[in-house]
Amino acid sequence: MKTKMLNYLAVPFIAMLMLLTACHSHKDSSEVADSANKKQIAQTDSANKANIKSSDSTLKAKKTLQDDASKFLVKSYESGMYEIELSKLAATNSLVADVKNLAVNLVKAHTAINEKISAIAASANFVLPTAVNADHQKDLNDMAKLTGTEFDKKYINTIISGHEKSVSNYKDAAKHLTVSDTKAFAQETLPKIEEHLVMAKTVKNKIK
Repeated sequence: MKTKMLNYLAVPFIAMLMLLTACHSHKDSSEVADSANKKQIAQTDSANKANIKSSDSTLKAKKTLQDDASKFLVKSYESGMYEIELSKLAATNSLVADVKNLAVNLVKAHTAINEKISAIAASANFVLPTAVNADHQKDLNDMAKLTGTEFDKKYINTIISGHEKSVSNYKDAAKHLTVSDTKAFAQETLPKIEEHLVMAKTVKNKIK
């Protein structure tokens, strides 16, 4: 009787566990990273508050800037992973030399950039995404189905659009983040992202 009761109670528990696991699996890797970093920052904030007043505005500002820095690193890293995978695809699928050369250069450049982000994140105990988000994965799947000029134009337009957004994000981080490794990285890397954008626009003019 006792065994049957335990089995009966175990059923809803297992069902709930499966539901929670399924919900977690549907989260993008970037969301998981952002959530983990937010908790880590909150824990550090709580530890600091043990030594100073909880209403200290300086501490609150520092917490906000830490959160902004972690979100910038997560977003930049995920974007870098996407552009690396997209450019690997272009380096293989494109038949246009200029497109292939651009793709090879972007793979190399963004791999180096992501390595720097990894080092900064590790020093700050920040978590980074382990995979591209759902929208970017869908884009990669769709791009893999294209060939010829259709592929080249879609690739270039995607790279230009992505780098325009990245330039905006890097400018914002370089200007508004507090003095830190993340701010220095944003300032140092911004010219490279801007250069990539110019390169992509130049290639686009060649394949019209």
